[in-house]
Amino acid sequence: MLIMVNDVNRDKINQNNKLNNNNYYWQDKKIRSILGYPVKRVICDRQGNIILNVGDIIGFQALERVKQADKLDYLFSSVYRK
Repeated sequence: MLIMVNDVNRDKINQNNKLNNNNYYWQDKKIRSILGYPVKRVICDRQGNIILNVGDIIGFQALERVKQADKLDYLFSSVYRK
């Protein structure tokens, strides 16, 4: 199957790719900035299992579990910084 892409569609696709890459960059930067910090709230997964408890340090394994539970925004607001 051959799909014709005109310049308007190509520009729209390029713009969407740039936005996605930019969002990924900022999210990755935010993630790196919170690694190694403790949390001030309990973070649970969808089944209610505790991923991070109060005072736990944010590490790579916990971060992956938080991503899978779709709780990154909640984690970002739960970081304890002096």
